[in-house]
Amino acid sequence: MSWRHSIVLASLLTISALGAGSALAQDPCPGNLVANASIEEGSRSTAALGTRPASVVANAWIPWSVWGYSVHSHEAEFEVEDTSRLGRYSTYRVHSGQFSQKFSTTYGVHNAGMYQRIAVPEGSKVTFSMWVQIYTGQEQLRSNQEYISDLSAPGNYRVYVGIDPYGDEPVGFGAPPSERTVWSDPVLDRETRRFDDAGLPYDAWVQIEVTAQAESDHITVYTRGEPEFPVRVNVSYWDDACLTAVAPTPAPTPTLEFTPSPEPSPTPTSTQTPLPSATATATLPPTATPAPTETEIPTQTPTPPPTATVTPALPPTATATTQPTPRPPAPARDSTDHPLILLLFGTLWIAAAGYLGWSLWQKRQAKGIRGPQG
Repeated sequence: MSWRHSIVLASLLTISALGAGSALAQDPCPGNLVANASIEEGSRSTAALGTRPASVVANAWIPWSVWGYSVHSHEAEFEVEDTSRLGRYSTYRVHSGQFSQKFSTTYGVHNAGMYQRIAVPEGSKVTFSMWVQIYTGQEQLRSNQEYISDLSAPGNYRVYVGIDPYGDEPVGFGAPPSERTVWSDPVLDRETRRFDDAGLPYDAWVQIEVTAQAESDHITVYTRGEPEFPVRVNVSYWDDACLTAVAPTPAPTPTLEFTPSPEPSPTPTSTQTPLPSATATATLPPTATPAPTETEIPTQTPTPPPTATVTPALPPTATATTQPTPRPPAPARDSTDHPLILLLFGTLWIAAAGYLGWSLWQKRQAKGIRGPQG
């Protein structure tokens, strides 16, 4: 163990004993997806990104700052806080380890922070959190030999963390995050004031968190500090980030069980070929032309008996034979065209002529017999 680490460990133990209110270490973050989450993996100058030449940002993090939105807005200055350069209570400005990320303005306001674009499963539930400490106010106040916020004249400093579910990034330094970014509820400087066991005030580290659903295979996570008033100091310190992603549950596959059979079944109903049966019923009406019922007439053609009583019945039969003709709706035809009718009429005429001849003969015979007797 190096002498620097020994000093840090001793300082941590000292702070714990004195109750200065600084968190000693963050709980583990299983599955953390943030690179350089604890700000312990180095830093670099970001002048090439458009910041002030003196700005320094932790590796894997990219600074952003918006200016010009207010007459008091300034570009934020970025620094990495190092416990080795601070005094006895150096861990006060670091949540754990040796370093924390700091950005600030003096007598001005800023809307600034840092971000990372990170690959995650699309559709997953992502939660991003980070620890932050606010130092703000018009007067430089001390408590337990550390500077603390002047809450009687603060900058109304608000801090947030955010997630852009689509993985967008600012178009350049000086541009804001996407409007689709989901931000946590703000934490105000007054809400971070705490008191130690001795009743002394201090600026506490607080963890803020936000959750969203990834709409792409990348998301962008943000830190953000935004004071309202241009007081003497407007500073925020950031440390120990954590990003977890819960992959979406796969879509249920039982739908495959329903695909095999039911859909082909409607096709047999479409092959309803009973339509030809309707045409068969339409052909039945032509069978309603049974004109042969007139053949009943030949049954009334007995040879006339020689008795005189049969003669009155013959004339009505001739007229009766003409009655059935109007019944059928068959097309009108000349009755003389039918050979049976001609035969009937011929028979009737012959019979009538024979009867008349026979009756005349009988009368003559009767007169001949009566004549000689007279």
